[in-house]
Amino acid sequence: MTVTAHRASRPRPARTARTRAVLVGAALAVVLPTAACGMGAQTLRPYTPAEGVNFDVGDQSVPDSVVHVRNLLIISRSPGEGIVSATMVTSGRDTLTSVTGTPYRADGSKGSAFTAQQSGPVLLTNNAQVVLTDEQPFLTISGASGLQAGLDADVTLTFAKAGSYTTRTTVVDGNLPPYTEVTPSASPSASRA
Repeated sequence: MTVTAHRASRPRPARTARTRAVLVGAALAVVLPTAACGMGAQTLRPYTPAEGVNFDVGDQSVPDSVVHVRNLLIISRSPGEGIVSATMVTSGRDTLTSVTGTPYRADGSKGSAFTAQQSGPVLLTNNAQVVLTDEQPFLTISGASGLQAGLDADVTLTFAKAGSYTTRTTVVDGNLPPYTEVTPSASPSASRA
C-alpha cells in the first residue's frame, strides 16, 4: 500500500468588491500624480505670459548672431491701422530692416498684405534692449484691409544678419489700457539709423 501525502489546501477568501475598490484606489493614487510627467508635459513647453509671441531669429550655434524677440504684437486703434510692438535684444549687432505681414479676417481668410512704415532701420547693439514702442517714430501700419483688434496677423521680421522669421500674432485693441499709453512723441530716437 502506498500512502501519498497531500497538503491540505485552505480555501482562499474571495475578494470582495470593497477590497477591489481599495486596491484600484491605491493604484490610481500612485499612477495619477506621475501621469503628467513625461516628454509632452505642459511644464516643458514654452509659455508666454503676455498677449504677444516670443521667438529667436538666427543661427542658434552662433549666439552673437541670434536676435531674441519678445511679446511681438500689433496695437490697433482703428480697422486697417496699427503699431508694431516688440522688445528685441542681441549679444552681437544687427539691424531690423523691415516688418511685413498679412492680417486674418474674422472668417479666417487673409486680408491685404502690409509693410510697416519705418523712418529707417532699427539698430540692435551688444545687449542693448530695444522696445519698438519706445522708439520714435513708431513702426506703423496703414491701409491694411482686414487688420482689426481681436484678430490675428502673420508678421515677418527681417534682420540684416539674423535673417527673417514669420509668426502669427495677435492684434490688440489700442483703445484699452495699457495700450492707450502708447502714443507718438515729437522727438526722434537716437537708436535709429
